[in-house]
Amino acid sequence: MAHWYHEPEPFRYSLGAFIQAARSVTFMLQTEKAAFAEFNWYDEWVSRAKGDPALQWLNSARRDFVHRQALEPNSWLRMRCIGNPNLPGRRDKHPFEMMASPFQCTHYYMYGPSTDHRHEFTRHWSMEDLNGRELLEVCADIYDQLDDVVREAHDHLGAHMVSHAQAGSIRRLPCMEDLKRYRVVRTSIRRGKEVWLNEPKKSHHD
Repeated sequence: MAHWYHEPEPFRYSLGAFIQAARSVTFMLQTEKAAFAEFNWYDEWVSRAKGDPALQWLNSARRDFVHRQALEPNSWLRMRCIGNPNLPGRRDKHPFEMMASPFQCTHYYMYGPSTDHRHEFTRHWSMEDLNGRELLEVCADIYDQLDDVVREAHDHLGAHMVSHAQAGSIRRLPCMEDLKRYRVVRTSIRRGKEVWLNEPKKSHHD
């Protein structure tokens, strides 16, 4: 999902897939109830989950595709000029910023009018009931908590579960430690063309 952060259509499909997959975790645990000698531990987790805003949002987000209307009121894209020779004073102290539609991919803005300076594109995806929280952060929280309950289920069955967490990491998935790297795109000028630095592989431009 983070891979497609600057590609609105694939991002929405990936978000819907995450919602469905995340919801299926607790459904699966419930269907396997008979495998446990006692299931009170799960009921206790459910009670705690009812007080967690991210998990409550997940519970209400019963969709396999996230429609644009659900994202539109709370999402945005900010474009910032870097090193614009037409701006007065020091270029790094007087950036020009503008808000643009987040439903156009970053390539759309890169391949617009010719430019002689770099840009920074910062996206923020959010939905109602999240109080403005960024979706990647919310999904990372959900993953961490589902990882906890699945790990607890394995413990109760005497089974081993592989962990991807690293020492000192606050996330179960180290790739979700620094979310800013997915949200912010910086471009450069090469041979007179604007290029996306560290562009993910298999973007729609490839």
